[in-house]
Amino acid sequence: MNKNSSQLDLLMGIWKFRENVPQAELVKVAEKWAEDARYIQLYIRRVSKDQFGIGFTYQLEDQDIKAGHEEYFENFSDQLKRQFGNDLVGWDIANVSQVIK
Repeated sequence: MNKNSSQLDLLMGIWKFRENVPQAELVKVAEKWAEDARYIQLYIRRVSKDQFGIGFTYQLEDQDIKAGHEEYFENFSDQLKRQFGNDLVGWDIANVSQVIK
């Protein structure tokens, strides 16, 4: 890990999908992503009355934080849009997260 333990170059967020996407399909996506050691955490949870999400914490490589965030977002949003179409309903992704515990 680069920097000190309280200030890491992390992306944290959740990709949101319509409820009609089977949770098993979201689990398959998350399991595939889990092969990438940069994922610190992956989970599936309900994010609203009619949506489920894939939540994640992702360690950026040693690079410009803004560029790393843009690269991650572009790669994965394109992939998810192709795979799920309009069933990908949104995201909430932040970089430069400060981990307390």
